[in-house]
Amino acid sequence: MKKLLLLIILPLVFNNLFAQTVAHQRCAAFERGMNISNWLEAPWQTNWPTPDGYSKNDLQLMKDAGIKSLRLPINFAEISDTVYPFDVDTAHVLFQRIDSVIKWADELSMNLIIDNHHGWELTNANWRSHKDRFAKLWGIVAKKYQYLDPEHYFFELLNEPPIAFNDMDSLNLLFNTAIDSIRKYTTEHTIITSPPLGSWGMAYDLYRPQPDTNLIYTWHCYDAINFTHQGLVWNEPYYPTGNEFPTQGDDFYEQFLYEGTKRVIHWKDSFDMPVFLGEFGVSEHAPAESRCRWIEFLAHKTDSMDIPWFYWDWRWDFSMFNGHVVSEDSIIDCFKYALHLYSDTISGMETMPKNNNVYVFPNPITEAFTVSGVGADAQLKITDATGKLVYEGKYSERINASFLKPGYYTLFVNDRNQTSWLKLLKQ
Repeated sequence: MKKLLLLIILPLVFNNLFAQTVAHQRCAAFERGMNISNWLEAPWQTNWPTPDGYSKNDLQLMKDAGIKSLRLPINFAEISDTVYPFDVDTAHVLFQRIDSVIKWADELSMNLIIDNHHGWELTNANWRSHKDRFAKLWGIVAKKYQYLDPEHYFFELLNEPPIAFNDMDSLNLLFNTAIDSIRKYTTEHTIITSPPLGSWGMAYDLYRPQPDTNLIYTWHCYDAINFTHQGLVWNEPYYPTGNEFPTQGDDFYEQFLYEGTKRVIHWKDSFDMPVFLGEFGVSEHAPAESRCRWIEFLAHKTDSMDIPWFYWDWRWDFSMFNGHVVSEDSIIDCFKYALHLYSDTISGMETMPKNNNVYVFPNPITEAFTVSGVGADAQLKITDATGKLVYEGKYSERINASFLKPGYYTLFVNDRNQTSWLKLLKQ
């Protein structure tokens, strides 16, 4: 009888242990995402919200590149009254722009996050006076968009809760009022939330999950800020150009990158919560090779932990395209390679087979590596993420890699008149 009970109970236990929530499944389906930035969140622009910020063709180009999901930053605060009863101007043209993006996303079968972005100047001292306004907004938005398919449309409560708002309990109380407002109209839609300090990875150290089980958590990564934001005249403070990544020394800002990603991953595993990277990007004014190494570092982290991501941005100061020309021919190779865009190929590799008989050990590599599965006369080449040749020579049992900087590389093997390739990661 005991054996029979065990046979019945054990599968139930294991099913519960390994079952994913709806929020987990929906988060995983984000895969690769893009922020539709510098448009609906930017009321400082002339004629905001402009009718031609983005088009369906822009989203089609994103999809062609391999983007599966979209995040739409919106400045709802601009059309939300600051005095009771906190009315929201639902006739504002802003909602027409939102509805257009929803229509495009639906036609292209892409996921869409409706993100409450700029305009909420919240602090520990004033959050209570904004609580009802914040909840009222989300009730109106949820009521208007409750018809959307919850498998593909999401509500993000607040972009980057302000740095001054560093009390976890206060933030959760504010968010819970908004969640309650949304749940009056829909219990099916997944809501996105994050810790304070600008959705910073380091803030996850003291953060705890909220009671609602249909939530996804996010974080943003622009560390080291003096590297990723160099040369951007609109950023305060201004960071001069010329900063490299990684640095040779113990850079204060750079440590936040390593520690922040570590803490997010630890939090995700400890609480078994769905997490995605909602924003990350690096200024086009950063040195090209350092820019590649930074994007490769974060791509490796998200790949290894199966964490979906949304890049910022598509065609502006953080663009991954040469000359801001959006096409496969113009994308910077290391972005294409690290982020698995355009079918995860790099220039010249489309017709080359990946050789499953060639092995590299160790990989990731450190000081040296060995290659097996090739003939004694094989020729080897290694290129960096930009496609630059960094090594060329005959096959040898042990290859010195100490001269390689950290990052992704491609090993090309020409053996018996056939060229194949393997990915390498130098740590």
